[in-house]
Amino acid sequence: MATAALPADAIVQAETYYLPPPPRRGQPAQDWSQVPGAELVFKWVEYKMGWRVPLPTAWVPDDPGLYARIDDGRWIAECTCGAAWMVSVLDPRFACPQCRREWVPLIVPDDIPAAEAEALALERRFWFHPDDPRNPAQPEPEPETPVDPEPEEQP
Repeated sequence: MATAALPADAIVQAETYYLPPPPRRGQPAQDWSQVPGAELVFKWVEYKMGWRVPLPTAWVPDDPGLYARIDDGRWIAECTCGAAWMVSVLDPRFACPQCRREWVPLIVPDDIPAAEAEALALERRFWFHPDDPRNPAQPEPEPETPVDPEPEEQP
């Protein structure tokens, strides 16, 4: 896979992982350069896995979206069906070729380079969005201070 040519300090995303197949002998190479990042997974599963999954055309209404996270050096999002796919933080939308989920917003950090730098500083390269409910480093809730009961009135 062409991702081996990435520098050691790169975080992999859809545009650097979902690449076209090598050209067959005597055939021109496929050009996926004009395919938006979020749609590359659909081209890839067709070529690599043989799935004929139509590209989504609609959005899931009122869906809050999915959080993108860095998982062992790769930008991924995990669908509600349990499948995880590499995503593009430059094209923040997500659809699942496995369960055929339509488009939902992809929630990415405001400062992508800072999130990548934080992950690169770690040995295994993990990063979670601070608001992601799956983030294992959730802040502890503030303990509630006990309220003194009001004194009872004496008759």
